[in-house]
Amino acid sequence: MTDLVQRLAEVERRLDALEHKPSAKQQPASADTFWLLDALQAGPEIPDGSVAFGGDVQLGGSSYQYQWQRPTHAVTDEPWTDAITRLSALAHPLRAEILRRLLAAPATAADLVEEGIVSSTSTAYHHLNELSSAGWITKAKASTFEIRASRVIPLMTIIIAGEDH
Repeated sequence: MTDLVQRLAEVERRLDALEHKPSAKQQPASADTFWLLDALQAGPEIPDGSVAFGGDVQLGGSSYQYQWQRPTHAVTDEPWTDAITRLSALAHPLRAEILRRLLAAPATAADLVEEGIVSSTSTAYHHLNELSSAGWITKAKASTFEIRASRVIPLMTIIIAGEDH
């Protein structure tokens, strides 16, 4: 009977904690409040020592929801070759500006030239090909490019990870 009472008390404590947590869509009141970590610990079982990210955004008339979690050993023990290749494609100012533009809506190489992001269509195609080869963008139709849906939240996560914390 005591075990049942303890289990019920634990369930009530967790329910109370969930009901009084700030919404994941709200900014925490304080940088000292670990609302994401608290939510991860209260949620489904995840391996100890994990890194997770996710998001829920609306951009250019589209909605993106995404989450990803990796245990620490998958980050520390596995080669980084593929990830570094993808990241190196981002490390160019024009590519960054192209991606920022593509977050708003798909675009053609001609659109990028017309908007003054790149100086010529050959320059646009060079950078679009690099971003495509690295898996960040895809052709939506004919000659229109867009960010792959599964890359929108990771891209935004990388950008905010680079902010001064």
